[in-house]
Amino acid sequence: MKTMVAFALALSVLSCGGTARTRRTFPLVVSKESAALVTDTGWTVTLSSATVSLASARFFSGEVPAISRRWSPLDLLVSTAWAHPGHYVPGEALGELLTPLDVDLLGGEVTWGTTNAVTGPYGSMQLTLGSAGLRLAGTATKDTQSVAFDTLGFAPPGPIEAIAFAHEMDTSAGQVRLTFDLKAIVSRMDFAQVGTGADPLDPASPCFNGFGRGVQDSSAYHAVWEANP
Repeated sequence: MKTMVAFALALSVLSCGGTARTRRTFPLVVSKESAALVTDTGWTVTLSSATVSLASARFFSGEVPAISRRWSPLDLLVSTAWAHPGHYVPGEALGELLTPLDVDLLGGEVTWGTTNAVTGPYGSMQLTLGSAGLRLAGTATKDTQSVAFDTLGFAPPGPIEAIAFAHEMDTSAGQVRLTFDLKAIVSRMDFAQVGTGADPLDPASPCFNGFGRGVQDSSAYHAVWEANP
């Protein structure tokens, strides 16, 4: 509710000792990165299915502090909660897309919809997944081991905050591309620790815990502006 109120206020801002905003819209496109999927523990992942339920996207003025992530054995022990980086402050709400959409990430680029927005300095994006969440299925291999898996759907309990998106938004034509880095999402999954089973993947297992942490890691999502040629 606070976000919607803030966005409504941003749309109505006039130049009166502050910064004028101009209303505009732009498309939001969803795709995936094509990098080979290898986990931090050396498993090569081949996907047969990758689907995601999208609920909403919002854009803010607050910039995302730069951090780096290194895998630690503690990743297998802690809960799936994954905090956004540093001292991130969302700042002013500048745009939103509220149209639900289910996407086949292996099926190529998909236009999610049209974002209602205003001009100004953008710094970050927030992504909310639908109740079906993100689901991956396929095979993980390492040496002579092979594990068929299906994560079923995982949706974080709240929005994925602090996705970096630094752009000075004016009225020029273009679109935002949101890319899912599936390598980053599977990076913490250790298929040697699947608990009671991998197909479907035991939700209490360290492997599923790693998957949940990957889904909630804001650095696994890349948002960029693409100007029309």
